[in-house]
This record gives sequence, structure tokens and C-alpha cells, in this order.
Amino acid sequence: MKKIFIISIISLMMAGCSSSMKRGTVAMKMSNDRAHVCLGDSSVKSGDRVAFYKNNCKRFGSSREGVDVICSLKKLGEGTVSKILNSHYSEVETDGSFKFKEGTLVQKVTK
Repeated sequence: MKKIFIISIISLMMAGCSSSMKRGTVAMKMSNDRAHVCLGDSSVKSGDRVAFYKNNCKRFGSSREGVDVICSLKKLGEGTVSKILNSHYSEVETDGSFKFKEGTLVQKVTK
């Protein structure tokens, strides 16, 4: 469990509110279909599509042998950037068909 927690924290730190990356996190959930995300004006523009992802981690082995963890990203759904708030944040709207929370990974969809 400790390894999963550490991997998750490192992933969030690496994907945090960095304007140079096209990947961020949900900073604040406004409603079931709106969020402020850590993607600023140098990463996205109004109308861009973003995908929401969840870390899916599985543990293998026993505590005696040590625990191996394999993680993968599970796509939850997509949304559209509706407004750029500043150099670090923008507002995203979804169709509300999937659940997300603060800390959920968000990545710009490239065509």
C-alpha cells in the first residue's frame, strides 16, 4: 500500500501545475461536469479537448517476498476547455457521463 501511495504522489507531483507540460490535474471540482484544471495558457486554448485519467495500480506478490506494483492509466472520459483562467489554470466542461475528483490526471488530446 505504501508503494502505491508513493507512486501516486510522485505521479501527481510530476504532472502538477506546470505550464510547460500538456498534462495536469483537476485542481478544483466545480460540479459533476465542470472543473478548474492545472493547464494554463501556454498548454491549452479555449476549445481544446482534454482527457481525464485514473491511475489503475495492481499489487503482485506477498509482503514476505516484497510487493511489485504495476500501474496503468485508465481513461475516464473527455472534456473541452471552456475558459483560460490564467497562466496556470483553465476551466473544463465535460458531458457529466463520468466521475472525476480533485487530483484526477488531465491531458490535452492531440490529434
